[in-house]
Amino acid sequence: MSILKVFNKGADGPRELVFDAESTGILVSEGHRLVEVALIEMVGQRPTGREFHAIINPDRDIPAEVVKIHGISNEEVKDKPFFGEIAKDLREFIGNDPVIITCRTTADGYTLDIAQLNMEFQKAGQPEVPEEQWVNVRRWSEAMFGDKSATLDKVLDRYGVSRKERDDNGHGAVLDARLLSEVYPKLLKDYMNYSARHPAPAAKDKKPGPKS
Repeated sequence: MSILKVFNKGADGPRELVFDAESTGILVSEGHRLVEVALIEMVGQRPTGREFHAIINPDRDIPAEVVKIHGISNEEVKDKPFFGEIAKDLREFIGNDPVIITCRTTADGYTLDIAQLNMEFQKAGQPEVPEEQWVNVRRWSEAMFGDKSATLDKVLDRYGVSRKERDDNGHGAVLDARLLSEVYPKLLKDYMNYSARHPAPAAKDKKPGPKS
C-alpha cells in the first residue's frame, strides 16, 4: 500500500504539494499508466516532512527502454497495489491545495503529469485535480531562462542545489519531488520579480467576426 511518512509539522503558511511521477510511457492515449507517485507537503514554502509515496502495479508491461530511465522493473511492481487501491488516500492527501510540478507541455497542450494522474483518478472513480489547482513551474523557467535551460537539472544547477544523487542513481519520483521542493521557493521568488518587470499584456477585447 501507500507509504505516508510524517516526521514533523510546525510551519505556518499556505499548504502546497510538490508532485512527481514515473510511468510506463508518455501518452495516455497509448495506454500508458503510472508506476510511481510522490508528493512532498510544504507549508509556508518549507517541507513539513510529510510525504506520500507509492510504487504501483500498472497492470501492463513496462517497456525495457523505460525501465532504463526510472529503474522500476516489471518484477518490482508485480506485487504492488494497483492505482485503484491507493487512489482514495492519494486524493485525500492532495485535497484542494496547489500541486507543484515541473513538466514540459507540448504544442497541443498535453502535460504528462496532469494527464496521467487525472486519467488514473478517473479510472479509479476519484475526482480529478482541476486545472486551476496545478502550478507548472516549468513555464516559469522557460520564461526566465529559455526552453533549453528549463529542465530540472539546469534549474538545480542555476540555484546551486546538488543533483549528485540524481546523477549517481538516476531519477525517481521521490528524489525529483524532494529536489523540486528545495528549489521551488527560490524559483518562485525570482519569478515574482520577473513578472513584476515583465507584466503580461492586457487582453484585447474581441471584436465580432464576420458572419458566415
